[in-house]
Amino acid sequence: MSAPSLGGVSVPRGDGSTIVRLRRGSSITDFADKIEANPAALVTVLFHLGEMATATQSLDEDTFQVLGTELGYLIQVVSPEDEERELLSSFDIDFDAELEAEGDEQLEARPPVVTVMGHVDHGKTRLLDAVRNTKVVEGEHGGITQHIGAYQIQHVLEDSERAITFIDTPGHEAFTAMRARGASVTDIAVLVVAADDGVMPQTVEALNHAQAANVPIVVAVNKMDKEGANPDKVKGQLTEYGLVPEEYGGDTMFVHVSALKGDGIDELLEAVLLTADAALDMRANPNKDARGIAIEANLDKGRGAVATVLVQSGTLRVGDTIVAGTAHGRVRAMFNENGDVVTTAGPSRPVQVLGLSTVPRAGDTFFVTDDERTARQIAEKRETADRNAALAKRRKRISLEDFDQAVAEGKVDTLNLILKGDVSGAVEALEDSLLKIDVGEGVQLRVIHRGVGAITQNDVNLATVDNAIIIGFNVKPAERVADLAEREGVDMRFYSVIYAAIDDIELALKGMLKPEYEEVQLGTAEVREVFRSSKFGNIAGSIVRSGIIRRNTKARVLREGKVIGEGLTVDSLKRFKDDVTEVRTDFECGIGLGSFNDIKEGDTIETFEMREKPRV
Repeated sequence: MSAPSLGGVSVPRGDGSTIVRLRRGSSITDFADKIEANPAALVTVLFHLGEMATATQSLDEDTFQVLGTELGYLIQVVSPEDEERELLSSFDIDFDAELEAEGDEQLEARPPVVTVMGHVDHGKTRLLDAVRNTKVVEGEHGGITQHIGAYQIQHVLEDSERAITFIDTPGHEAFTAMRARGASVTDIAVLVVAADDGVMPQTVEALNHAQAANVPIVVAVNKMDKEGANPDKVKGQLTEYGLVPEEYGGDTMFVHVSALKGDGIDELLEAVLLTADAALDMRANPNKDARGIAIEANLDKGRGAVATVLVQSGTLRVGDTIVAGTAHGRVRAMFNENGDVVTTAGPSRPVQVLGLSTVPRAGDTFFVTDDERTARQIAEKRETADRNAALAKRRKRISLEDFDQAVAEGKVDTLNLILKGDVSGAVEALEDSLLKIDVGEGVQLRVIHRGVGAITQNDVNLATVDNAIIIGFNVKPAERVADLAEREGVDMRFYSVIYAAIDDIELALKGMLKPEYEEVQLGTAEVREVFRSSKFGNIAGSIVRSGIIRRNTKARVLREGKVIGEGLTVDSLKRFKDDVTEVRTDFECGIGLGSFNDIKEGDTIETFEMREKPRV
């Protein structure tokens, strides 16, 4: 049914129960296609509702709800999971049906995937270092793990060689999103707690992630070689969080280790395998196309996009065409954690993959497609949906009535950022941390672009247009880009530890806040005698009782404790016949307060200045 709406515009109207399903980041044109309306008519309707948008601009869910209510439609914004299912079903791909079709005869045992978690500096990376005999710690900035890595090791249990896959997650709070993602792909979590330090805030945070993912936990009580090591204290603390040791009648295995000396490593691996055998059904079908998760990805100058992927089911082979998030391509080569070339990767096997068109995000799912054309189309549709969703998220909803007013009053202060990093997980974690910074109303932070790789000319051009600051995390500008940035006046900042970036941005945001001032008293003077001057008006012959009286400072006059003169300035200040800039306590002086002449003997002149309050 077509009926006139606001402003006399004719649009098809719903009956109040008509459901319209829209993807995240849809535009007015997308909505118009669904209800067979003219996009220009919907733009006009939205304008009359106090929202201004173009026909192709991505809108957020709230705006669509307002528009849908006005036109008699129930708007349903499709969830990311449903969106993904709808996208893949359009290519005749049904993962749910594929999983249901797998019977016991197709499933084979696979290695457990273990995530190492815990508080920063409790020895997670050194523990993995002891497990796989590599020197990861020495390559990390400040000893803090900045990237996710995955490694597979072999361990003999009961005369049988068993494989275990380890995922190393960063330990800082800033990497919460990456750590949570690590727990979502894992079978068992190893919680590392320092015996001399005990349970810390990030220990609890890591524990919450593991429990939320519903995975069994093995506790590694590390640093047992240190003086003051108290494993019983750790056991007692963790009991409060539901991790009860076996000796206390619980079902959590506690292993005493010293990553520095290599003690207890075999016992830890044994505990992991025993927990896996007791609590989990770890099987997968290796005889089909591979599916899994991109754990980490970066842009290598010589090799292009390099993604570390964990195969969860099926077998990945060199030559397979895969889609990982918005990236696609043919697997040109695969490498294991030691850099050796491999041709196949079965379930629970982490490998580095070359051949993708771009860098996938940490946590993107990947799967094999029949041909490259299908892979490219799926990746392009995902990219379009992600871009539209990002645009909708970026668009600040503000009505026409208060937009001009907000700008005129200077209420809207926005710090625009462009984030570039060496790996996608670090960029994502940095963005999450920055967007959580809260310094009060009146200032907002926007990430207008994020990416992996060196800072490019396009980044500088975008920063020039949007007046943005470029943050480089473990990356530097490409050739000639630094010169362009200097010429355009673009501020580029480089960091290798994430917390330095967060601190700097927080200070910058605080600096954008309107300054707050407080009154600071400088001095007081008692009026002893009043002299009349034809040139300067009344001059107060005074003695300074406290502090300093300075020329050109603000002043007020008090009589019997009441303010009788406010908003005054010390226009003239004399010692005898000489002009002076200041007079100190117990010295006499003549004070002129400009045109204010209501001064009497016994009055008090108080001087002060307004100082900016430091923000805490």
